[in-house]
Amino acid sequence: MLRGFWGLKIAPGKTYSQTVDASFRVSNAALGTAPEGESRTSVLLTIDEKSFVLCSLTPGKTEQQPLDISLTEGEQITFETQGDNEIHLTGNFIDDAPDSEDDSDGDDDDLDLSDLSPEELQEMIDQGLIDPDMLVGGDDSEDDEDYDSDDAEADGRIREITDEEEAELAREAAEAEAAEAKPVKEVKIKQQAEKAKKRKALEEAAAAAAAAEEEATKAKKAKKAAAEEKKAKPEPAKELAGGVKLEVMKEGTGAGAKKGARVGMYYIGKLTNGKVFDKNTKGKPFWFRLGAGEVIKGWDVGIVGMKKGGERRLTIPAAMAYGKRGAPPDIPPNATLVFDIRLAEFK
Repeated sequence: MLRGFWGLKIAPGKTYSQTVDASFRVSNAALGTAPEGESRTSVLLTIDEKSFVLCSLTPGKTEQQPLDISLTEGEQITFETQGDNEIHLTGNFIDDAPDSEDDSDGDDDDLDLSDLSPEELQEMIDQGLIDPDMLVGGDDSEDDEDYDSDDAEADGRIREITDEEEAELAREAAEAEAAEAKPVKEVKIKQQAEKAKKRKALEEAAAAAAAAEEEATKAKKAKKAAAEEKKAKPEPAKELAGGVKLEVMKEGTGAGAKKGARVGMYYIGKLTNGKVFDKNTKGKPFWFRLGAGEVIKGWDVGIVGMKKGGERRLTIPAAMAYGKRGAPPDIPPNATLVFDIRLAEFK
């Protein structure tokens, strides 16, 4: 039986502990009048060193929560919150004393429910003021006591099921369950097969693309290597007039130099044993008129047709160089000379 109002306001960060001296019921939790922020605040109840979350409230979403928690006399309890907002708990004290026989037999304290609407009845049930079992049966309870199995069978509400009927019902239920499960299983297997097929196709396409890209890269590298090799590989040696041997090391660009042109040359001159007797590899080029006899005959013959930036190796016999006398002290008589030459410019 409810005896009076009970309430508790829990401030953030505070705990409220007590030994229950009068049993009471917590029926609602609500945020304070001015909730702050948007984060939730939870209400915790500890009974005999065991903690429980009663509810969680969030401003603008869930600002109150109906509860049905009864706490009895002698229990050690603690209320606290986790969050930033103030929580109000409300409920009623409970009278634990049993009703006397006079009260139970008398009609003065009976609650007349005939004038209450269904909504009012439900509200009183939610607040714990009415036991819903009181509403079941009504005045027909006495009639129910006289209602036996023969009456039930006579009006068709209750009938004994035979073993054959029970087996038939079980079979029908099993068939219905199998019929319902089979399509689901088949659809699932089909979906998995389609996914596996699609995944395999994607993997094969990715592998084919990677292989094609690898082949293209290899072909590109091979082509580049061949071009570089061709570019670096000198042309076969030629033999010119007077026995001059010509090897083209680098082709050069533009038109070739002709007799009568002024050419600027860089060079290294060596004997056949590798000894360098003269060179000009940087700074101002060595200039002369091609074919005018200003240099040894091997140069006039071997430089014709060279392009700007071109490089050649000339192997010149003594007759096309310094002859029987040589050019003491660096070039001995009858010496074959080797020149590595580069055409810097010509006019």
